[in-house]
Amino acid sequence: MLKKILGILAVLLTLSYIVFSIITYSDRDLDVRCKQVIVVVKDSTEHRFVRSAEIKSILQSNKIKIVGQRLKTVNYTKIEAAAASHKLIKRAECFSTPSGIVYINVWQHVPIIRIMSEYGNFYLNQDGNKTGLSPYSAADVVVATGNIKDSMTIRRLYKMSLLLQKDPFWDAQIEQIQVEPNGEWILIPRVGDYEVMMGLPNQIEEKMTRLRLFYLKGLPKVGWERYSRISLKFENQIVCTKNE
Repeated sequence: MLKKILGILAVLLTLSYIVFSIITYSDRDLDVRCKQVIVVVKDSTEHRFVRSAEIKSILQSNKIKIVGQRLKTVNYTKIEAAAASHKLIKRAECFSTPSGIVYINVWQHVPIIRIMSEYGNFYLNQDGNKTGLSPYSAADVVVATGNIKDSMTIRRLYKMSLLLQKDPFWDAQIEQIQVEPNGEWILIPRVGDYEVMMGLPNQIEEKMTRLRLFYLKGLPKVGWERYSRISLKFENQIVCTKNE
């Protein structure tokens, strides 16, 4: 019985020491002053829209001083909010190390279409939200131009861009969507000197299925330079205009 009690006391003393050590060393770490701020753009290998210098500039404009401050006085939530205020930042995460380095990790919005019209010049990300443009690089995404003046047209362009992006075949084919004054769409391919007349943006999936079949079975036989226009405006058929 005595051995059992002594064993329990030993376990309790060990746990107490561990808790005391954690609290003591945590307090000691928090008393360390920040020596350096490192901004890491986590998805920079895939997208290069944001530079670390931009985030540091935002912190300066918000009068957030980090270097030289004790870690226990650093407002990590405020830093994350300031970094996330950048139009191209989707999420920010801030933390420190015992050595006195404060890390700010940021993730960028992923654009899927660029809108260029009187309505504005901006990207739409995968969630359909507007994001700003980068002064350093442009995303290789489909560009929508022309008569884009209302939110309904933008929503339809967003849905079309999702369709193009999710399908590697179409992602490699279509470069631009031109919206005509009458509301009809014209697709501009990445390769070839012709236009695809979509007509009004309805039954899009059915039209794109027809176009895919024509690309795979029709054009290889007659040649990609044979036609100046390919029209999908008529139901269950494709009408082509020959080059003169």
